[in-house]
Amino acid sequence: MITSLLKKIAGRISFLRSLSVNHWRHLLRNLSEKEITWVLFWLGIAALSALFLSGYDYWILRSPAPAEGGAYTEGLMGEPRYLNPAISSANEVDRDITTLIFSGLVKHDKSGRIAPDLAASYEIKDGGKTYEFTLRENLSWPDKKPFTADDVVFTINLIKDPKYQSPLRNNWQGVRVEKIDSRRLTMKLPVQYEPFLENATVGILPQHLWSGIQPQNFLLTQLNLKPVGLGQYTLTKITKNASGLIRSMEFSPNPRYYEKANISRLILRFYETQENIVNAYKRREIDGFSLSSVLEKDLLAAARSVEFHNIKLPRYFAVFFNQSKSDKLTELAVRQALSQAVNRDFIVKEILKNEAEPQSGPFPFGLLEIGEPKTNLAYDPEKAGAVLEKAGWKIGSDGFREKKLKNAKSATRLEFVLTTTDWPELTQVASALKSDWEKIGVKVNLDVVPVNAIQNQTIRPRQYEALLFGEVLGLNPDPFSFWHSTQRKDPGLNLALYSNKKADGMLETSRQASDPEDRVKKYQSLQEIIMQDAPAVFLYSPNYIYAVSGKINGLDLKAVNTPSQRFENINSWYISTQRVKKNN
Repeated sequence: MITSLLKKIAGRISFLRSLSVNHWRHLLRNLSEKEITWVLFWLGIAALSALFLSGYDYWILRSPAPAEGGAYTEGLMGEPRYLNPAISSANEVDRDITTLIFSGLVKHDKSGRIAPDLAASYEIKDGGKTYEFTLRENLSWPDKKPFTADDVVFTINLIKDPKYQSPLRNNWQGVRVEKIDSRRLTMKLPVQYEPFLENATVGILPQHLWSGIQPQNFLLTQLNLKPVGLGQYTLTKITKNASGLIRSMEFSPNPRYYEKANISRLILRFYETQENIVNAYKRREIDGFSLSSVLEKDLLAAARSVEFHNIKLPRYFAVFFNQSKSDKLTELAVRQALSQAVNRDFIVKEILKNEAEPQSGPFPFGLLEIGEPKTNLAYDPEKAGAVLEKAGWKIGSDGFREKKLKNAKSATRLEFVLTTTDWPELTQVASALKSDWEKIGVKVNLDVVPVNAIQNQTIRPRQYEALLFGEVLGLNPDPFSFWHSTQRKDPGLNLALYSNKKADGMLETSRQASDPEDRVKKYQSLQEIIMQDAPAVFLYSPNYIYAVSGKINGLDLKAVNTPSQRFENINSWYISTQRVKKNN
């Protein structure tokens, strides 16, 4: 009925539109006043009908959809140095930018799972030791040179070559990369390695531009600041200040990427401190940024509209004991007592404002459903004191515990230095730890190191007794570099300098396990070994908090391996919208 009526109205509107101006003049001269009234009436009906039809088409027959347009500006702390995926992993700003400009064979979807990128598909063969990739068709670099398997082979071999000093080199040792044809290649592993596809997310370099760069010029070439990639965006503008420091970079969608990005202009602004970034958001200089601490949320409470995206990040913070620097920390009883004396719930609730989860073992937020450790070193200050008492550490006249150690002439106070960075969040956590430990008679001295100095000054040379710091495992975790005895020295990440033959064996076999259940069982066994040795006090696993203005739509991230991965699916973000016809 309604459809029939609409057709009749549309027919009358069409007839009226067909009349010329002279027709209307002639008609009006020969019409009576009553007839003119009727004409005006029907003209009103026609106008209302046209309005109704246009509204019906816009609101009922169409729905909103992302459209190209708009600009997004983000604030980053630091400055770009090497916009090259082979060497960018050491600098967070570089990682962010290379994620925009370069693409790998695979990437991560919004839930953190591996998905095809420059590779249209891949197959796992030979019991997990061979990976065969098929590249997408008709992809080309900005200079119209075709993207082929040669580019992939070149990039991986460059990373493997020690002359180029890529921090990713260890990921590719023993891997043979072979071209099948222009669109197909294989990667052959010496042994099965279940998380291998994470390595294949590395950005691919254009061989025809990089092949002439000698290793001694690798860090000096202009290509490191004028990158050419096959990612979602291309660099279009660099702005520097009077001192020559880069203050901003502007990007536009890469027309040669297989999916067009919606946001037309992307601007990254660089700041010296996180405080400057927060103030820049308040002044509307930027539209978004990554929070370095949950404490920054309070600073934005009265600022412009902001949306906080709480994203799972497989990281945890812990206190790692360097037993080679403190004879007191070589005692298992001391390390166990320190773990039992920590009120993790207080840290999560009062300091982190419930933007974290208490951490009881070396695998954050139930990765792979490994579960909680059976070895219980949960908060129990009375039990912690009893453990120390049994181990011979008695309360002295100054309120701190002491005992006579082997070959010592006098009693030694139970005392050590806790080192951390000057991030407000970590300094508050360190103060809470000091308070908890001194309640059971352990003297703690705090050493707060600037965040930009702690890597070279403290962590790499392992110059600390106890270190409050964080580690990131990955959503498909491989804790080898964090706990294997071969990783005790830099560039390894075994911050506790932990060594256990059983743990080493479990770390070696678990990374080769293809059966998910078998892998989980091995990690559960590893977790128990570590917890029984107590080389660290596990504290909390914080959310990654990403703050953006309400104008950004389509940002739907559940989990990321690193903060830079927030940009892996930026092509699905949008600001502008258009209404398109619904699919019936």
